[in-house]
Amino acid sequence: MKRLMSLLLFTICSLMLVGCTNKEKYDVVSTNFIGYDISKYLCADAKCTMLLKPGEELHDYSPTVNDIEKVINSKIFIYIGGESDKEFVENDILKEINPNKTEVINLMEVVKTKYEEEDPESYIGDDGEEEEEEYDEHIWTSIENVKTIASKLRGALERATGKILFVPHERLICNELPNLQKEIQQIVDESSKKPLIFADRFPLLYFVKEFNLKYDAAFKGCESSKEANPKTIEKLTKKIIDNDVNTIFVIELSEAKIANTIVENCKKQGKNVSVRTFYTMHNISKEDYEKGMTYLDFMRLNVESLRIALN
Repeated sequence: MKRLMSLLLFTICSLMLVGCTNKEKYDVVSTNFIGYDISKYLCADAKCTMLLKPGEELHDYSPTVNDIEKVINSKIFIYIGGESDKEFVENDILKEINPNKTEVINLMEVVKTKYEEEDPESYIGDDGEEEEEEYDEHIWTSIENVKTIASKLRGALERATGKILFVPHERLICNELPNLQKEIQQIVDESSKKPLIFADRFPLLYFVKEFNLKYDAAFKGCESSKEANPKTIEKLTKKIIDNDVNTIFVIELSEAKIANTIVENCKKQGKNVSVRTFYTMHNISKEDYEKGMTYLDFMRLNVESLRIALN
């Protein structure tokens, strides 16, 4: 009888333990790729996740109960703080967080932000539609901003994990990122100063401002439109031909419909143009996520694309 009671008690305790540990606990939960990736770089053994699934559009995302539970059980929660995630974070997540257990980092409060500037030259919006001025949230496209973000995350990670992260932090901000900046600046300095043409959305204001690059785009910012005004396509085509541009860009996860139309328009006028992807890292594809691609990997691909486009 004693043995039976002991076995029963052990079984109950085991079931209770399973129930208690069923909720996954994370060191870091980020709404998008940049917070997730930089945290992993700084603390390789930290348990990190991002709420946005690879390939998913952040502007269409809303958190599930499971997502909110992940944040509640995390030590650090990182969000952009811009149009794409501020509303659902403030409405659905922040009120559930215990600030004594989870440190919250709003990335747009970490760096100096810029307003989405005047429309790109070729962009033609809907007539009569007034748009409210908004901050551009794609702060990580500036390498200088990533240095600042990394320093902020280092402090939070050290508090959360009890580890000193001096070595990876210094490697990132004193070696990897400055080397990228130097390489890009050298390409720009030695280039023919052609404009970068984006036949797509344009979440790269911080990047072009950092390196003083000329650009034009089908849309401003990360506008959700997918169909460009015919006059926009016409203006971009003319700019490509007038400036002898040989390479135009789309951003990752793009259907490239506008780019393909422009390529055909140029071809009719005797101009051959190729299309390349410029990685903005608002989100990444499932294939790239499974490969373990990092911010640095994507930026190195961008360096090669710049070398080709500005040659």
